[in-house]
Amino acid sequence: MKTTMIKISKTLFFSIIFLFVFSKSNAQTAIIDVNNVHQYIDGFGASSAWNGRLSNAEENAAFNNATNNQLGLSILRVRIAPDSLWSDEFLNAQKAKQKGVMIFATAWTPPAWMKTNDNTIGGVLKPERYSNYVSYLNSFCNYMLDANGNKMVDVLSIQNEPDITVGYESCYWNATQFELFSKNNASDLQPKVMIAESYDSNFQMTDSTLNDPLAAANISFIGVHLYGTSASNYTNAISKGKRVWMTEHYYNGEDINTCLTIANEIVDCMSNNFSAYIWWYLCAPGCNLINSDATIQKKGYVMAQFSKFIRPGYYRIDATYQPQTGVYVVAFKGASNTVIVAVNNNTTAISQTFTISNESTNLSLTKYVTSSTKSVNAEGTVAYANSSFTDNLDAQSISTYVSSVISGVDQTQMTTIHIFPNPASDYIQMSSILNVSKIQITNLTGQQMLTVLSPVETRINISTYPKGAYLIGITQNEIMKTFKFIKY
Repeated sequence: MKTTMIKISKTLFFSIIFLFVFSKSNAQTAIIDVNNVHQYIDGFGASSAWNGRLSNAEENAAFNNATNNQLGLSILRVRIAPDSLWSDEFLNAQKAKQKGVMIFATAWTPPAWMKTNDNTIGGVLKPERYSNYVSYLNSFCNYMLDANGNKMVDVLSIQNEPDITVGYESCYWNATQFELFSKNNASDLQPKVMIAESYDSNFQMTDSTLNDPLAAANISFIGVHLYGTSASNYTNAISKGKRVWMTEHYYNGEDINTCLTIANEIVDCMSNNFSAYIWWYLCAPGCNLINSDATIQKKGYVMAQFSKFIRPGYYRIDATYQPQTGVYVVAFKGASNTVIVAVNNNTTAISQTFTISNESTNLSLTKYVTSSTKSVNAEGTVAYANSSFTDNLDAQSISTYVSSVISGVDQTQMTTIHIFPNPASDYIQMSSILNVSKIQITNLTGQQMLTVLSPVETRINISTYPKGAYLIGITQNEIMKTFKFIKY
């Protein structure tokens, strides 16, 4: 009996060792699946609240994307001052909007006269003043016009951090108040509406609004902050078709460990289906991304590893989150390329293998690196064959790989097109329009919804379509392919 137990134990021991080695060797490869599409990406940004008027050099460094010393940020968060002194943010937004940047406006407090304590600090918005608050927020949006007279505010948040006591501009809201305001008043606001920008990502602040169909219909975004907490998947919001943004967080320090903390947080936000990541101060000292002379801080370059290459309109695609100890990966798909970001937290260089499934094999991959000694350094191309590549990740670094189709390849053979996301609420996107001569969308009864000849855009607006199933026929190289998608 004893001998039998020893033999069984040895068998189990070697089986465990085999399974451990096998699973570890499998886990070494990061699998990128282009067909497994997740959330829409609105972009990456920072706030100019209390930064004063940004100089042209600061704006260029933050929002342009032509050189290594420009961050390519695509979202600017501006403050709605309760005293209506909005000129600085107006000029900041105008210059950013000219560069194609999304303007996201946040109120830290309603004007004091609308609140229970007649003060811009603390207190509660009086229920009888909800309509006055709507008029006030709309007056801000009417003030924020571009040079052509178009309204600049794209997303409006009605309250910053409603769930914390502070000594500066603030106002308390609870979940019931958000639900009532969203149901009865939010539809009268001009831009798309966000709630609640909770201090510590408290989903209970917004669950009741999401669970009320009338209230949920009037909001488009859920905002969260990450003070004292970490990113997690807000399934209630995602399932209701709302996009989740991380709208404020920061870390002080420029050391590489702090920078890796930031990079890991961005990866976690993206992996948890966030559509945007917005840093706190763009320019103020201490936690800023850029300096007053428009030079870039190291943490700014960390942000740039994402913001310069993952552009608005991209989608996150499936990627092995942690292929090996200390390495974290996230990937995205644009209209014509794939972007992979890998963070190596280890103090030594790590060899990492990536496999890209359901993608063209005729790719070139350009690598960019930020580490303690590098700042979005272009490292040249990486050898790519048989849908795979292996590369060394620098010690304590962020590496971004950007794909492009190799020139000289017979383009007529590249006929694979993917439609994503599916199901979709606002837009569907085609992975390519190469050699596409016609796009036609019909519902299942045969009613024609759209016909486009020789398309120049890969993204199609379906926001006005009734909910249901549709067929999209794509004619490419004189061959029509038909896909089915769901509008929810």
